[in-house]
Amino acid sequence: MTNQKLGLSSAVSAGIGLIVATSCLVTLSQGVGIAGKGFIIALAIACGLNILVAFSFAELNGLMPVTGGLGQYTLAAMGPFVSMIAVIGGYIICGILAASSEAAMIGFVVTSSILPNVSPLLITLISILFLFIINVFGIRSYARTQMITTVVMIGSMIIIGVMGALKLGSGEVVTQTNQAFNPMGLGVVSMTALAFWLFIGVEFVLPLTKDMKKPEKDIPRGMILALLILMVVQSIMIFGISNYVPHEILQTSNQPHMEFARLMLGKVGTGWMTIISIGAVVSTLNTILAGIPRMLLGMAEGGMLPKAFTKINRYGVPYNGLFLITGGIVMALLTGITSADDLIIFILTGCLFWMASYIVAHLNVLVLRKRYPDAKRSFSVKLFGLPQIIGIIGMIYMMTHIIDVPDLRNAIYSNAAILMVALIAYCFVWVKFVMKKGLFETISMEEVIAQDDTSSDIDYNDDLDYSDEKKLGTVLS
Repeated sequence: MTNQKLGLSSAVSAGIGLIVATSCLVTLSQGVGIAGKGFIIALAIACGLNILVAFSFAELNGLMPVTGGLGQYTLAAMGPFVSMIAVIGGYIICGILAASSEAAMIGFVVTSSILPNVSPLLITLISILFLFIINVFGIRSYARTQMITTVVMIGSMIIIGVMGALKLGSGEVVTQTNQAFNPMGLGVVSMTALAFWLFIGVEFVLPLTKDMKKPEKDIPRGMILALLILMVVQSIMIFGISNYVPHEILQTSNQPHMEFARLMLGKVGTGWMTIISIGAVVSTLNTILAGIPRMLLGMAEGGMLPKAFTKINRYGVPYNGLFLITGGIVMALLTGITSADDLIIFILTGCLFWMASYIVAHLNVLVLRKRYPDAKRSFSVKLFGLPQIIGIIGMIYMMTHIIDVPDLRNAIYSNAAILMVALIAYCFVWVKFVMKKGLFETISMEEVIAQDDTSSDIDYNDDLDYSDEKKLGTVLS
């Protein structure tokens, strides 16, 4: 078995890793532009809903501590058909689209501020290659990079946010037209869907399960701490942004977070926010390249994907999955989908599937509690199933309030319907004619764990010095 060397700090940095993207910095600033400081209310509701998601994933992981996550949990709860739809739709499709969009930002940021005569696409492709190589060398290589990036990124956001909140910037403090804390009244609740994207993806901690020292404790703690840290940091940022940028600029700017940095600290602020933005992109890509291949590994172990995805290298990396996700990101960039005007439609279409996968996770918890009432769970918040019921209602609300622009909303729902039909057809054919199983034919929890243990039964000969994690980890834990 692999040496379980990762600690709580790695779990927290992985949880933060996917969530803090450049698109989140933009979304946070736009939310302030619309609702002012009252956006904190929507932020708190969204954080609460994601904590409920963390509760469900933590319980599932405590029941079945496997590498593949949702695909394997769902196989035991609802069978291969639902499992394939949830993972392929919610993670593979959405992950590739989101990652390619974020990757494109590296090239844009670097060429606009540092290397104006270099192709943005070239910078982006070099960055992807760099992160691909890091992940080829295993989970330790990923974890080190992730912790450094997370500390720099979150530390910078805290400092720049506090400076803004305390009005310590060199720029002029603005007087907003509407000074009410919550000018929208109860209408701010409708912005919960927008705020939700500022927390989505904390379950990417789960693929680290086999590499954790104490997964039964550090997985749930890592997810919840990541969400709470982000809630605090982003709340501070809201006050800082409100003090230096007129709401009208935040609503109309393509880079509202850069406007905040510029208006508060001038050129120094622009450079600083550039570093934060690059860190956010690296963190997101690094987490996707580490997490999704391990989800594919778990699905392949259950027969839901070709066995090629079970192959691992000497560092324990499922390299075929890594090649697939990296290749998908590169193809999205080369074909120009990432730079298309309707990219937001593709991303939010994928996000609908992500939300649906969260509903599946909540349902998994309820089904497996009924099926295995006496099974040992290292983590569980039961409360008569209310966390799951509230979570499902919240997800449905998000899905029906995906965006407030009618034309875009209709396009997103149309794309989602087409994609769902194609995905259902593919999964139906694979389950019936390749796996030759019933669509909802489950296997036992014990079988799922046994399959995962078999693939993990390898010595990775990892004799590295892990003292660096302890040094960096004190910042987060």
